[in-house]
Amino acid sequence: MTFEYPDLMPQMLAKRAGENGADVALKQVDGSVLSWEEAYTDTLCWASALERSGARRGHPVVTLFTNGFDAFRAWQGCAWLGAIESPINTNYKGDWLRHVVNNTEAEVVLADARFARPLFDIADQLPYLKLAVVFGPPDVVPENLPFGVISSDEFIADAQPSERPEPGPWDISSLIYTSGTTGRSKAVMVPWGQLKATMESGFIPLDRLDGIRVYSPFPVFHITGKGGFYSATVFGGASVIREAFSPSEYWHDVRTFDANAAVLLGPLAQMLLNQPEQAGDCENPMETVVMAPVIPEVDAFSERFGVDVFTTYNMTEINSPIVRPDVRCTGVNYSSCGQARAGVQVRIVDEHDIEVAAHTPGELIVRGEPWELNAGYWNMPEKTSEAWRNGWFHTGDAFTYDEDGNYYFVDRAKDYIRRRGENISSFEIETIVNGHPAIAESGAVAVPADEGEDEIKIAVVLESDVSLDPPELIEFLIPRMPRFAIPRYVEFWDELPKTEATARIQKAKIRESGVTAETWDRVSAGVVIPR
Repeated sequence: MTFEYPDLMPQMLAKRAGENGADVALKQVDGSVLSWEEAYTDTLCWASALERSGARRGHPVVTLFTNGFDAFRAWQGCAWLGAIESPINTNYKGDWLRHVVNNTEAEVVLADARFARPLFDIADQLPYLKLAVVFGPPDVVPENLPFGVISSDEFIADAQPSERPEPGPWDISSLIYTSGTTGRSKAVMVPWGQLKATMESGFIPLDRLDGIRVYSPFPVFHITGKGGFYSATVFGGASVIREAFSPSEYWHDVRTFDANAAVLLGPLAQMLLNQPEQAGDCENPMETVVMAPVIPEVDAFSERFGVDVFTTYNMTEINSPIVRPDVRCTGVNYSSCGQARAGVQVRIVDEHDIEVAAHTPGELIVRGEPWELNAGYWNMPEKTSEAWRNGWFHTGDAFTYDEDGNYYFVDRAKDYIRRRGENISSFEIETIVNGHPAIAESGAVAVPADEGEDEIKIAVVLESDVSLDPPELIEFLIPRMPRFAIPRYVEFWDELPKTEATARIQKAKIRESGVTAETWDRVSAGVVIPR
């Protein structure tokens, strides 16, 4: 078959199926495998099933899957139909879930049975949804739902594969939700051209791509979780996928399934380093680890596990514009993210978008070739305009650079919280917390905690003449927000610090107050969040 854009991921899947159909494409740690021929045929059948179910070209299809073969089939099935995969965090419930599903305006949802119940719980709040396809037996399907519900068997029954028009670099591969700092989560429109530019940017050195076999235990609703699928399809080596990251099983999986490359968030790398040392830790097939950010103990990590560490700077909206493809990370150079790569322009600027001098903190802004950066935020034109000012994408992240062209990350966007690998909007936390009848207002911030990552602290002002114990607040939050977003620390304030001009909460002052003797600690108190 002949394609106009043969090097995009869906087209590469077709090529693999035609040339190496019986070879293994993906492996799950439970031992199941998916061949190239199966993968391609399945995705064409899913495209037909999606079309029959009401999915349309150019319209989102919400998916609620873990890192598995069905997630891959849904993604590529949408690609060949021309629909837009919109993978949702499987921990979302209540108002968080309502917001993202309604923001997509999706009429069709594909959901693993484990994640269907939160969808049913808010059924009357989803005016666009017409059909939910449930994979596996759901606990209970309520009666009189305002949308249809069918099983996966009904969905795929008699669906036939048929060749379809290929996607172009400008077509949207996925809507990936990333948390805003002062508002609702935003869906980043990721074109196929951006995905290609990101995954082939050189953050994994290009001379290591031949024969690469990626280990990917990350959720598919993040760009990182797409890496295992992508690298297998485009570079040809079978990737290994696991539903969730497990420090205790990590190296066992690597050895068992012969994985030789991986991406690791800094806190996850620290967790691996903190595991008890074992004889033969370095006896594994892993060769290349891309770590971001790089932990200070990178030399100990490299030596103990026998790997070369590289790094990059990226976010969902951009395409790994800063990489270090030829220089291994060490304890001497670990603080630099690398240098700007070919084909991408980066600048560090002040509040007027004027470039600042070396060693001066400013905001990192980026631009590149057509369709190699995000196409904006779905259904949020004002947020798109705000981010794409003066022809550059504004990352919101503070950086410095030196005379040699090395770039250094300074801080996250102002109110951004990252915990357990999840990006969390302080605004969304505060919205739920403020829903408690005893609370007048609140401010959520990140505070430093164990293993180099953040924990969440909530500063709370109570209504007059009421009382509230911290465990009561946690009990209120458990059914209303994901586990990873529930604050660890609770602190009661008489009033929150605010700016004079705009009366906005000065979260920097809450962060600076840190954790004190007056701060209630959920972990120390022994309050356990149920899974």
